[in-house]
Amino acid sequence: MFFYLRIILLGFIPSLFAQTIENVDFYVESQRIVVRYDLIYPTPDTLINVSLDFRNDKGDKITPVSVTGDLNKVKPGVGKHINWDALKDQAELSGKYKAELCIDQIKTIQIGTQVWMVENLNVDRFRNGDLIPEARTEEAWQKAGDNKQPAWCYYNNDPKNGATYGKLYNWFAVNDPRGLAPKGYHVPSDAEWAILTNFCGGESVAGKKLKSTRGWNEDKNGIDLYGFTGIPSGIRSHYDHLQFGGVKEIAIWWTSTKSLTGDAWYYGLSHHDGIDKWGSSEWTNDGELLREGHSIRCIRD
Repeated sequence: MFFYLRIILLGFIPSLFAQTIENVDFYVESQRIVVRYDLIYPTPDTLINVSLDFRNDKGDKITPVSVTGDLNKVKPGVGKHINWDALKDQAELSGKYKAELCIDQIKTIQIGTQVWMVENLNVDRFRNGDLIPEARTEEAWQKAGDNKQPAWCYYNNDPKNGATYGKLYNWFAVNDPRGLAPKGYHVPSDAEWAILTNFCGGESVAGKKLKSTRGWNEDKNGIDLYGFTGIPSGIRSHYDHLQFGGVKEIAIWWTSTKSLTGDAWYYGLSHHDGIDKWGSSEWTNDGELLREGHSIRCIRD
């Protein structure tokens, strides 16, 4: 563990639309690095998430884990502070570093009391920075499932599908203790999906209100009443020869909740106006559904 107080920290100030981070400065206090900044935004009651990273002269990145302060749900104003316990993170810092403060650009929509992302998750790293393995081949996907290890893929292994549909993850990525969702968000539980379903009028009608207004085959589009934008992103099946299927026909999202059969609950939209809930199947053994590839839609903490 190396920690030198002679570190030079240089502020990077991004500007996104009318919101900016200004007047950034840094100082070292005991074993902590303290970052001070002002958050400028035209609407004072808006809550904004801020992230902090460090890069050295070679471009190597360090993402602080042991951080506190004004990071999540920050109200605009001056004199904001972020505290990083670099000693606790065992960060080997020396020389010149650039600190990058970035405003969270995640698109969200409030539905009832909940705040949901309006796009499927499309990350390839856990919250601590560790890579999530990409399983392109059938063998790689099978091996990850057999070993109960996290994995992701694009639909049909085509990166172009990532921009539209996000990534497909097995449930071992959902359940990994390193955290799959970005800071300030989490993979919703069965209970949280049930709250959304009930707010939308119940299982028989919620689907039409959550579906996107285009992209579904056979004119099965929804009305997207709340801006959830449920797109038909398809799945990667486990029990059907690891095949992809259902794009433009079905949307399925994992929950973080295990079912009584040893699988996990997930919710889906398809050809009808309702929303479906699954967590077991007569065609599979206990736990086999955890190996499937489904989308993830995160909810704010």
